[in-house]
Amino acid sequence: MLRAVLILALVFALGFVAYLNIPRFGGRYILHDSAHGEVMTSGQTAQTKPTINILFVGNSLTSTNDLPAMLVNLAAADEGNTTQLAVKAFTHPGASLKYMLTKTDAFGWAKSNPVDYIVLQEQSGWYGIPRWIATARENAIAWRDALAPLNVKPVLFESWADLDGSRIYTESNYFAYGKNFDQVTADSRRETGALALELGWPVIKVGRAFSYAVKAGAQDLFQRDRHHPDHNGTYLAALMFYRFFTGRSGAESTYRPWGMTASEAAVLVEAAGR
Repeated sequence: MLRAVLILALVFALGFVAYLNIPRFGGRYILHDSAHGEVMTSGQTAQTKPTINILFVGNSLTSTNDLPAMLVNLAAADEGNTTQLAVKAFTHPGASLKYMLTKTDAFGWAKSNPVDYIVLQEQSGWYGIPRWIATARENAIAWRDALAPLNVKPVLFESWADLDGSRIYTESNYFAYGKNFDQVTADSRRETGALALELGWPVIKVGRAFSYAVKAGAQDLFQRDRHHPDHNGTYLAALMFYRFFTGRSGAESTYRPWGMTASEAAVLVEAAGR
C-alpha cells in the first residue's frame, strides 16, 4: 500500500513538473532560464536573406523564460519574415552592466564574433534613485567606450515596473515604497529615455508595452513575485524586439509558448504595437 502511494505521489510530482514546463516547448529552441551555449539562428537561408547578429547582455529579466530564444522562435515561425536572426546571450542573475562587462565573457565574445546589435539590460530599478541612475549611466558609458572600435550598435532595454502588490511598494526598505505600477513605469520611461537621448541609442520600450498590456487586461504577464515575467510577459518583450529587428509585428508568426491562446497572443501583439 505504501509503495503504491509513493508511486502515485511520484507520478503526480512528475506530471506537475511537466505541466509547468509545457510553455518551454513548441518552438525552434526549447526555452531555458539561462543563456544557450550556441548561437541561435532563425533558419532563414543566410545566402538569400540578410542576417542580423544580436547579442543580449543582462540579468534575470532577460534570461527568465529565455527572451533571446523566444525572439528566434518568433522569427523562425513567420513565413513572411525575410530577415535571419542570429542570437547569442550572456546573462547573470541580478547582475549590473558593469558586472557583465568586467566579470563575464560577454565583451570578449563580441570582439571575437560578428555582432551588429548588443541589447543592454541594466539591473531592475536602476532608474529609482539618483545614485543608481548615475551608476547606470557610468555603466552604459563604459560599454559605449568599449564597443566603439567594434562598430556594434547598442540598444537599451527599457524594463517594466513591478505589478501593483509587489513588496517594493509596500515595504519601507525598498526604493519604490509608497509608489505604484504606473508611477514606476513612468520613472523607467523617463530615465531610460534620457539616457538613450544622451548616448544616441535606440530604446526598446518593453516597460511601456507592459503598461499597455496591463491596462488591456492581459493575464499572466508576471510570476507570483510580481517582478519576473511569466511566459506571456517574456513573449510580449520578444514581440517588441522582433518588431525592432525585422519591422514585423509577430502576428503572422505561428509561434507562441504552449498554453497561450490565440486571443491572449493577439492582446500582446496589439500592446507591442502601441
